[in-house]
Amino acid sequence: MKLALTLATLSALAAPVFMGVAPARGAMLVTDPHVYPVTSNHRVRLEFPVGELKVLATDEPHVRFDLRVRCRRWSDERCAEMADRLILDSDDTGGTLNLKLHKFPHWNNHGMTVIGTLSVPRTLAVDIEMGVGELTISGIEGDLDVQLGVGEADIRALRSRAGHVTVDTGIGDADIHGGGSGTRSRGFIGSHAVWDEGQGRASVRLHVGVGDASVRLE
Repeated sequence: MKLALTLATLSALAAPVFMGVAPARGAMLVTDPHVYPVTSNHRVRLEFPVGELKVLATDEPHVRFDLRVRCRRWSDERCAEMADRLILDSDDTGGTLNLKLHKFPHWNNHGMTVIGTLSVPRTLAVDIEMGVGELTISGIEGDLDVQLGVGEADIRALRSRAGHVTVDTGIGDADIHGGGSGTRSRGFIGSHAVWDEGQGRASVRLHVGVGDASVRLE
């Protein structure tokens, strides 16, 4: 379904004139949040093509997805028109909540940045499939399976909850911080790092095709 824009907040980005030159016009649009009830045994999967994505752990009994759209050099009306083409599909089948963000008729983001925040009960398992952009994940205590095509990914996880961590890249750096002597790594063009000395049950898997990938055990 299309993302609801009826309660969206649209505002021009203001900045002072510098050396007599006015900054490029821009706008920020905030969509209505989408909330999904889940059980303690649910798995959450999100497909997010392009932009900036944060995945945060919460103590709420539901999943929430918030989206902002930032447009530079576009008018308010043009930004709203492009954002109105975004579609969020959802399906809850077999204990998995599937969310997929896409754009009609096809995806292009010239001058538009899509910024998503996925809030998930901290003990649930989460799968993320992302095309291009910046990804941060914090506080999730369940299994994590993350695929990023191009960009940078940073995961912060509890060391006490993790049992096995794998990080790899096709081209770029793969790092595990906080694993101590239990971390093994190798790389030439791409990189691969493994930590398997955890006492917890959670499995963390992070793959980045081109870019940097890191998991921080805290």
